[in-house]
Amino acid sequence: MEASLAFEKRFEKVEYMNVYGTDSQKVIVEGEILLPEIKPDAVKVLQTDSEILITNVEVLNDKVIVQGEIEFRVIYLSSDPQRKVASVSSSAEFSKTFDMLGVRPTMAYEVKDDLIYTFCSLLSPRKLSAKAIAEITVLVKAPAIVEYLADIEEDSIKYLKEKISISNPRSTTEEISKREILEIPQGKPSIREILRCFARLSDRNIKFDRKKMTFDLKVDLKTLYSPDIGQNPIEMVEHEVLIQHTAEVPDSPDDVEPVVKFYIKSFKVLPKTDEIGELRRIEYDITIEAEITFHDVKTIEPIVDAYSTAYEIKDSKKLLTIEQFVGKTRHMHLLKDTITLPIEPEQVFSVSGRIEVDVIKPEKNKINIKGVAVVFLIYLSKDQQDIIKNTTSQIPFDVKLDIEGVEETDRAFANIEIENISFSIISTSEVELRIHLAIEAWIKRALSKEILSDLELVEEIKKEEERLASVYIYTVQKGDTLWKIAKKYRTTVEKIVDFNQIDKEEIVPGQKLLIVK
Repeated sequence: MEASLAFEKRFEKVEYMNVYGTDSQKVIVEGEILLPEIKPDAVKVLQTDSEILITNVEVLNDKVIVQGEIEFRVIYLSSDPQRKVASVSSSAEFSKTFDMLGVRPTMAYEVKDDLIYTFCSLLSPRKLSAKAIAEITVLVKAPAIVEYLADIEEDSIKYLKEKISISNPRSTTEEISKREILEIPQGKPSIREILRCFARLSDRNIKFDRKKMTFDLKVDLKTLYSPDIGQNPIEMVEHEVLIQHTAEVPDSPDDVEPVVKFYIKSFKVLPKTDEIGELRRIEYDITIEAEITFHDVKTIEPIVDAYSTAYEIKDSKKLLTIEQFVGKTRHMHLLKDTITLPIEPEQVFSVSGRIEVDVIKPEKNKINIKGVAVVFLIYLSKDQQDIIKNTTSQIPFDVKLDIEGVEETDRAFANIEIENISFSIISTSEVELRIHLAIEAWIKRALSKEILSDLELVEEIKKEEERLASVYIYTVQKGDTLWKIAKKYRTTVEKIVDFNQIDKEEIVPGQKLLIVK
């Protein structure tokens, strides 16, 4: 007999950010660097550094194309009779295609890049060979609205609800710029050529007050330069720039603390003349991008399963695919190591480094991060035949950070920056390195859950079935729940609990249960 029973149903809607695809791929960039005519011949490469710049991202049907370039910055010992040190930079382009079924041109994207390896060697006095390996991660998402079944008013229908937390990230970016001209300290020679400048965001203080954010930032600067005069072929000066900035965030939700990530977006350095015309000033032009993200968490309780004790039912289901924000942490970590130099140092000119991350792995309530700090030293040796020396060291680190609620199946992310590198010469050939790492880590969880979008009563259960046994002895199997058993026998969880005198979750495999319909 066709069911004609009408019953009340309540529906609700939820808007969320649906993740349509994510992928990571390695990019290998190789090229040759030809020295410009104004540059002297190269004798030896002293230091190589690289920077990744994403120039274009195009989301197409079922694929994403990421284009960019890697800028190589090389410091080298020149053939100049005065043993001058020079620098050169060059860029190499790359393009990578990510196949992602279901993505469309209107969707939003996130791109993260990590430098894994960079190296440069001498091919000839006028030609260098450069190589870099980077990892590019792409995530494509788009807002979606789903209507789900939230409540049913019909005595014969039993349903199961589940609480699902949906974090809708809303991000905005704020550019923070500062231009400052600073003096070279007395006792240091004037500038012939700026070789390299390193900028580190060493301190950050964020105050969030309702719809306003105040940033107090400190940028540490180390500038290597070739001096105009003097005995040393290379010099280094250290400066710091203090930046204060206020940002209005009118769309911020109440009582939600933002997640703020900082990036040094652009950094330009120019030598400037002083009052008497000597290059004894440096103009620093810094632009920092602050990515401000509010994770507005909303909890819904959709019906995820249902059955009727009296009717056959027909249900419709939808797949809810979301990315949940689990938590974040910030941690300062100190690395210490002692390295032995092959030649006794007279003076250390430059200590710089970069981070290569090998593992970012979520564990139970933790995140495990492994990698190496690659440290470059340029120093003056006592060997007058080969006075400028360089060495590269790799210092491994293995850090475990506590984040409550993390599961092994979650997705882990981390930004690791070197806030400061210091050194001490502890013997004729040994140098102790101290590296301060600033680690920001956060966890996201991909959740796919079937929820009911509708339910209908199809027909009444045939009366012949009532002649079948209405009392059963059931042996609990692995993976069983009281809900599954009640649904299988068209009874209720309450009846099973009452007849067996048990608590709701107190069942184990092998246990005998009396089932009364």
